[in-house]
Amino acid sequence: MPERPAVVEARDLRVYHPTGRVFAARRWVAGPISLAVQRNEFVGLAGPSGSGKTSIGKALLNLIPTWEGEVFWNGLPVRRTTLRPLRASFGWICQEPTLAFNPRRRICQTIEETLEVNGRNDTGAIRPLCDWMNLEASLLDRYPFELSAGQIQRFSLLRVFMLKPEFVVLDEPTSSLDPINQMQILDRILEWRRLHGLSALFVAHSRRLLAKVADRVVQLGEMA
Repeated sequence: MPERPAVVEARDLRVYHPTGRVFAARRWVAGPISLAVQRNEFVGLAGPSGSGKTSIGKALLNLIPTWEGEVFWNGLPVRRTTLRPLRASFGWICQEPTLAFNPRRRICQTIEETLEVNGRNDTGAIRPLCDWMNLEASLLDRYPFELSAGQIQRFSLLRVFMLKPEFVVLDEPTSSLDPINQMQILDRILEWRRLHGLSALFVAHSRRLLAKVADRVVQLGEMA
């Protein structure tokens, strides 16, 4: 029986920023890098600030167009595949969780909209997930600015996990939190992986943190 393809694979991936107003130019900010994330594997991506870790993560999810190379989801080339049906299975969790929420809408409105956009109607799962995340259900009626950093990051996890993704990019998800909230968020991520299965690229500049959560670590400039 042939092996199943990696959940996410990048081959000679490079990311650039366009520069110049008259003549288009490219400023390369990351890569080339090749890596593959297998099913239920956590791969760490290490590197100092400014090394392009976040850009690599966004390129893997095709959230930015400014990249070259090849990226595959479950063996499908992302630039030659209709991604809309797959989007719910490939998530992004960043270090600034407020970016995932419209500041003018209540938390429940954003979460319900996420379900609707992705063709899901399982609103009954929201409150059990709140309990699992140690979030009071009453917080669903709050606006993002009314929540603490730890609470809003838990809701950002809930918003992605409720779609039951195959793969997520975790971009420094605990860097803006205090040590207690950091440990609680990491515990929830690892517990979700244990209970439901999850593949992830975990981006961080701390190799000590990655040693705790990742099965292996890729340093920018090295091949996986």
